[in-house]
Amino acid sequence: MATESSRLGMCPNCGNSITSGYLLIEYDTENGSERFAECPSCEDIVHPAH
Repeated sequence: MATESSRLGMCPNCGNSITSGYLLIEYDTENGSERFAECPSCEDIVHPAH
């Protein structure tokens, strides 16, 4: 098991970094994969921006 969390992206609301430990769901679409994660700073559920 990995001990380090990888970075998923940035919160589109507050701009803080979101790591894989905050990932809630990842799913495939016709255009690739999408993710929902909880921002550790503002606590919103967001699509992390790359």
